Amino acid sequence: AIRRGEGGDPGAAMELDGGREVELRSVAIDGEALPSEAYERTEKGLTIKSPWLPPSGEGTLSMECVINPQANTSLDGLYMSGGNFCTQCEAQGFRNIIFYPDRPDVMASFTTRLEADKARFPVLLSNGNLKAQGDLPGGRHFAEWEDPFVKPAYLFALVAGDLSMVEDSFTTCSGREVALRIFVRPGDEGKCAHAMESLKRSMKWDEDTFGLEYDLDLFNIVAVSDFNMGAMENKSLNVFN
Repeated sequence: AIRRGEGGDPGAAMELDGGREVELRSVAIDGEALPSEAYERTEKGLTIKSPWLPPSGEGTLSMECVINPQANTSLDGLYMSGGNFCTQCEAQGFRNIIFYPDRPDVMASFTTRLEADKARFPVLLSNGNLKAQGDLPGGRHFAEWEDPFVKPAYLFALVAGDLSMVEDSFTTCSGREVALRIFVRPGDEGKCAHAMESLKRSMKWDEDTFGLEYDLDLFNIVAVSDFNMGAMENKSLNVFN
């Protein structure tokens, strides 16, 4: 969903950030495909010209984009390393996935659907709560994640790979049970005890010190040796090296 900011110029074009390697297949607003003259690729991303934007300033923008994570040697955005797909979106990596106003002052809720070969990528993770999962034809499967709380794009995360899981739980101050899961390479399950205990103590400390109760049903951590940063505290999906 798009909405013109308060005080915005009704005649202004929409400027979206986007990496050079992002291939744009199609653009639509409110379900209507835009002609090629309605938008323009620029050095910084994509410009949608004002005559094709909703007069009300609000609507639904849809895009089909293609990227090649296996060839992404910058490790910024979505990339593949060690046979797993992973993201690094801080500070400006999300624009290498899709055209977007990739700034920390732009906040949005995210719903993410992942599809992959089940044998190669049995674990499919993203931000928020797991809303649906299941098998698809051809040995594939899917997972749908929903984070109802708005966040900037640099906190978006996605992981797909062959990982083992260590699971525990935490009961919040209001009595909700939150599932805690740590994903590691097979064989590293025995190294997770300290991390799990630290996570539970951190959640309790947030409650005792700031009165902050965790707001989702699930908290995931991925710990792999080939993550390109030391750590990235994405919403509900932390990734550590």
